Amino acid sequence: MRAYTFGCLALLGACASYPKPEQNLADSMATARGAEEAGAASVPDAKLHLTLAQEEIETAKKLMRDEEFERADYMTMRAAADAELALALAREEAARRDAENAKQMAEKNKAELASQASGSENP
Repeated sequence: MRAYTFGCLALLGACASYPKPEQNLADSMATARGAEEAGAASVPDAKLHLTLAQEEIETAKKLMRDEEFERADYMTMRAAADAELALALAREEAARRDAENAKQMAEKNKAELASQASGSENP
């Protein structure tokens, strides 16, 4: 009987030994929000990874309710990775747009300067 009781306690202890991944869940949710705010929903590749992250966050919440903390922790890690990728892709697209705008402005300024220079040479 004593061995049976010890075995049951050991089994219960093993199930409850993995901590609830509350911080990892909060971190992945914050990263997903950051990706949303960075415009990930308007960049196709970023939108895909943002959607994956959101689905993984919901799965992690369900796993936590079911007290499957280790699986939930791995799911929060996947969600964080997808959210970080969505954020990086959104930032990359914003940087690309900014660079294109800067290039267009530089070409416009160059054309204006050339026009002014040619106009001052012919009085």
